[in-house]
Amino acid sequence: MKIPTREAGDDPVHAALKAAEEVETTGYLWVKGDTNPFTPRVSPVIYGDGRALFTISTINQRPRYWIIRGCSSWGCGLDTSGDGPDFAEFTDEILTDLEEHFGNGRCGYCGNSLFWPREERLVNCQCEDCDDEWVAEWPVVDGDGGCSWGRMDWPADMPTVKNPVSWIGSLLLATPPSPNLSVRKHKREER
Repeated sequence: MKIPTREAGDDPVHAALKAAEEVETTGYLWVKGDTNPFTPRVSPVIYGDGRALFTISTINQRPRYWIIRGCSSWGCGLDTSGDGPDFAEFTDEILTDLEEHFGNGRCGYCGNSLFWPREERLVNCQCEDCDDEWVAEWPVVDGDGGCSWGRMDWPADMPTVKNPVSWIGSLLLATPPSPNLSVRKHKREER
């Protein structure tokens, strides 16, 4: 299923999301002793209406993740209901878009990881990519081995409503707030 997409460009909501979320954080996969600092990256592609936020992380790069502005109609895993397609149906397209914007961390000829030092890459392949001195770094994408994903809430200072099908992952308010509408995180109250 092909989904409508658009480049974020100078979208002010996207700029505010990047300012709020692209800050250094730490994470670990299994053991707190293996905590590493990283900066999450927001994809420059908006999918569908762009009102829902998701994270996607490749298996080889966890706990690092990219933030995806996806369609509010998309389901995600154990959502309570919903008629829309599931995020899982779009992961290949999303990873391809991320590779186009941030780079592909795999050799196009043999599949070696370009995150490995040149000497290790040359053991299996002597192509131009593997012979290059350059070593890939985050946020270049290493999509080999699959990915994991989930919902996330919008930053607290952005106008949101509660997601009707999930306990996590607020939705961006569809229209700008009017003077008669008080917007709070996950909650909309009309007066």
